[in-house]
Amino acid sequence: MNPPAASIARRPGNGVLHSAPAWRRRPLALWLAAVGLLAAALTASLSAPSVAGTALQIALVRSFGTSDVTVAVRTWPAPALWWGNIGMLSVTARSLRLGRLDVAAFDATLRHVDVDAGLLYGRRQLAVRSVAGGTARVLVSADNLAHLLTDQPVVRQVVVHLRPGAMVLDGTVTVFGVDVPATVVGHLVVRDAAHLDLVVDRVTVMGGLPVPPDVTDRLAAAINPVLDLGRLPLNLRLTGVGIGDGIVMLHAAAGPASAAAQGR
Repeated sequence: MNPPAASIARRPGNGVLHSAPAWRRRPLALWLAAVGLLAAALTASLSAPSVAGTALQIALVRSFGTSDVTVAVRTWPAPALWWGNIGMLSVTARSLRLGRLDVAAFDATLRHVDVDAGLLYGRRQLAVRSVAGGTARVLVSADNLAHLLTDQPVVRQVVVHLRPGAMVLDGTVTVFGVDVPATVVGHLVVRDAAHLDLVVDRVTVMGGLPVPPDVTDRLAAAINPVLDLGRLPLNLRLTGVGIGDGIVMLHAAAGPASAAAQGR
């Protein structure tokens, strides 16, 4: 009668080679799996900020129309970046374009930004779903504004002068079919969360003669909006504007607007 298989497995010297029992192999397999998971998690943690930052930079380069864009991202845990959760996003850019307006500089710091991860990593497109809060600044030079105005047929050969609180345009306007040298004095106002407008205070020609109101109205209508912030994919809203010597500084905020701001 043949002995049971279990007896053969335990009998020494029977010439049969046996592997380690399953109960001994299982801890090794579990340990290897744990090491693999830890390695994968570490790799994801280390690579996520770099990959996310590069993807955001490419997307913003397309939106801003400039290659001079720097992006920094930070979140915890880092793998949350893979599904579009950004704890802190910092953006700086130079010589960019926002809508029709060329801009000297832009910087923003945003908190808890939720983006469409599929569009960001798959197509390098930025679609912001929500932002908890943050601030941004837009620096505009006199040359930036002059370049915008040269594209408008109502005023030509424009030179822009910026001084505290006021914007002065020297150029040529058409009055009753005649081109005459003119000076336009105005100021910039935040019309709503997305739009910045030029309010024309007065227009004079030939060294001081006032022009009819319809000419002033047509001039303002042709220029406005100076800036449309709604074209920027960061869910920002304009909160203020200041005119200094040679520069315009715009301030913007992100996140839910306060009740007071919504009621204005």
